[in-house]
Amino acid sequence: MVYKPYFKLIIYLLLVPCLLFTSSIHAEPSPNRVIIIGTKHNGNKKLTVKSMYNVIKRINPDLILMELDSTIISNCSINKVWGAQTAEWLGIWKNPVEYRAVRKFQKQNKLVCVSPFDVYIPNRKTYIAYNRAMEKSHQEALSNVYLQGLLNGPESAEYEKYTEINNAFLQVLDSSLLQMNRASLTDTIENILYREKHFIRRLTLQYPALQPYGNWYNAQLDFWDERSAVINKKIWDQLNANSNKTIVIVTGLLHKADIENFLQKKELAALCKLITLESALSNPPVPDF
Repeated sequence: MVYKPYFKLIIYLLLVPCLLFTSSIHAEPSPNRVIIIGTKHNGNKKLTVKSMYNVIKRINPDLILMELDSTIISNCSINKVWGAQTAEWLGIWKNPVEYRAVRKFQKQNKLVCVSPFDVYIPNRKTYIAYNRAMEKSHQEALSNVYLQGLLNGPESAEYEKYTEINNAFLQVLDSSLLQMNRASLTDTIENILYREKHFIRRLTLQYPALQPYGNWYNAQLDFWDERSAVINKKIWDQLNANSNKTIVIVTGLLHKADIENFLQKKELAALCKLITLESALSNPPVPDF
């Protein structure tokens, strides 16, 4: 025979796990607070390692996602490279400002996790240097086609508009981190990318002086879309693995619009609350104790 006091205790011990299990099934994850920092990788007079570090320090994130791959970041940390800081100081090794700023921040905040979200690009520095040279040459060829009067009336007007928007964007790249991340700039970036995917692609394939760039240009546009898909998937994985965290995403400014559009999808509302950089700096998160 079981005495009533013990019987009640047994019932309680059986019910509590069931209630906790049921509660866990219905519990909704708290959205992560996400701040995207669009940057110019090689910096400028206003965008330095110090200014980038100060911005990250003020936000004080739990997780930092970076536009780098797993050969550079692993196990929640930037891989250590012997002599890197000396080489940077001597000007021999020009690492991106965000790389150096995040490395400094993590040294002083060892609990913060740093994770990569970019695709692996073999010989990354060589790849970047080659594409910068091709972009410069392609733009010069485009300009020559326009100046020689080879474009028809509507094409000339469209090219002039593209040049105007692109030059305005390039001027922003010489500004501060806060100015680079104004909400209004997202529309400008989307405008540029749209014109490059459609109008500039058509010109490149149509005019003989530009056709030598055709294969390269098409490949770059296709790779951009493939890369964006991988980037968004990796960011989604991190959002899904975390809850109620402050997450900073550091990326090249041209990638920012694609990432913003992805994070603003309705199906991500339970995982992500997007916060502008300006708002994050005005109202930095209060740390948990």
